[in-house]
Amino acid sequence: MLFILSKTLGVFLVPPGLFVLLLFLSLLLFLIKKRKIGLILLSLSLFFIYFVSIEPGKDLILSPLENAYPHPDLSKVQCRYIVVLGGGEIPHSPAENGKASVRPAVAKRLYEAFKLYRERELPVLVSGGKVYGQNAESEAEAMARFLETVGVPAEKITEERRSRNTLENGIYSYQILARKGIKEICLVTSAYHMPRSVMIFREVGFKVTPVPADYRVYREKYSWYSYLPRVDYLQDSMNGFREYVGILYFELLQKRKVLKWRAREDSNLRPTD
Repeated sequence: MLFILSKTLGVFLVPPGLFVLLLFLSLLLFLIKKRKIGLILLSLSLFFIYFVSIEPGKDLILSPLENAYPHPDLSKVQCRYIVVLGGGEIPHSPAENGKASVRPAVAKRLYEAFKLYRERELPVLVSGGKVYGQNAESEAEAMARFLETVGVPAEKITEERRSRNTLENGIYSYQILARKGIKEICLVTSAYHMPRSVMIFREVGFKVTPVPADYRVYREKYSWYSYLPRVDYLQDSMNGFREYVGILYFELLQKRKVLKWRAREDSNLRPTD
């Protein structure tokens, strides 16, 4: 129930749910004869919608996240396991003969993991469960199938199929790997998602080497076209806002609980390998 509530409330803290909320408040102010305040809020809402839908706005939001951890030299990274985070799937995909396929952002993460595997031949853990719908495959199953298709042997892949968010990615991955005595990981996820992921995985108990993938900021000069609103810029801005909200939520409400969980978990762990 708490998971569903957090997902529902979170929708209205980031675009486009935030836009709906702001426009609704503007309309409400007009209806109760607070037209001046309503007009100000409406004007600010329209400017905000425009700003997060253009390239400079999107880059301003995403750049601090993407630049937090530089992309490493894959031949020199030090870790014992590659952990790849899920980020959505397409259930019953015709391209997969009715099984789930990974979303494009996840495919980029998996390709980065494959590059690291090809360089170092490290085992891979794919993390992702069933966020919505009980009849779908877990994300981890679709991710494992992708890696096998590009050439990673099945025996090199471990599936974590329970997690529904980044915190659960960290907790359930730790339960699998720490029992084998493994805490040094290379963490692969989208660059904008990396700061929150590293924060969570380190608090859970891992020694993390970040390996960012799926960069969204264009590192070139802007043109006139950059100032035209586009839905993909809006989507990227929405992802960035979600990360900032997620970081704040973790720091304020989840971090202390994780520390207590980690103390209990470490006292119960007995390495099996």
